Amino acid sequence: MNVSPRLATLTMVLGASLFSVALRASPAQDYMLYCMGCHGAEAQGVPGKIPPLAGALALFMRTAEGRDYVLRVPGAASSALPDAQLAAVLNWLAQTYGAPGQPAVVPFSVEDVTRVRRAPLADVQARRREVISALAASGPTPAAQY
Repeated sequence: MNVSPRLATLTMVLGASLFSVALRASPAQDYMLYCMGCHGAEAQGVPGKIPPLAGALALFMRTAEGRDYVLRVPGAASSALPDAQLAAVLNWLAQTYGAPGQPAVVPFSVEDVTRVRRAPLADVQARRREVISALAASGPTPAAQY
């Protein structure tokens, strides 16, 4: 059987593309691989050490200040995930573990993540207190301490 070089190349490119898609993880899988070790299986955090994402992330996502904070905390700013995957994980978390009784939040775009995440916070706790204080003016807030 004689296969043309063009057909062989096309077959290899198609095969590589399908393999690449098969390797791409879902946001839930990315959470499990990159976030769950610290934030826990149900995004509950570790009291006194690691902040919960369940019920809190969506509250931060209500305002521009809160969204900026979320993207600049160490776990997001230094994550190995590319911007698109980080946006997908955060949006999945906000949808899966949202704030009960609160409306759905505007999802993060890849552009949101790209624009902000590379400038990590100097003092995470101080910034958290400031953001939570500002959030209090517009509704429920996450806990000031975790």
